[in-house]
Amino acid sequence: MSLRSILLTALIFLGVTYWLRARDLKQLALSKATNHCKELDLALLDESVVLKKISLMRNIKGRLVLSRAYQFDFTSNGEDRYQGSIILAGRQVLQIKLPPHRID
Repeated sequence: MSLRSILLTALIFLGVTYWLRARDLKQLALSKATNHCKELDLALLDESVVLKKISLMRNIKGRLVLSRAYQFDFTSNGEDRYQGSIILAGRQVLQIKLPPHRID
């Protein structure tokens, strides 16, 4: 086996691993956003979250982790649409932000 094929195999493995982890974290963000909206008697629209930003940050232990910011749409009355956001550092939810919205 040549060095080139070993590197190519390693790159493919890393790519698949990253993709699986990103998919799991997106599902976690969706679950947390859904639960947060239910607690506040809001409806999550489109049942999806969209990745908006990935950045490096240090966690509480001082280790570098990827921080992911997702955006989602919700409604309070079924007519108006608002955009909220959720930020994850690893598997930890750092923040869920909802803009001011009408309460009916």
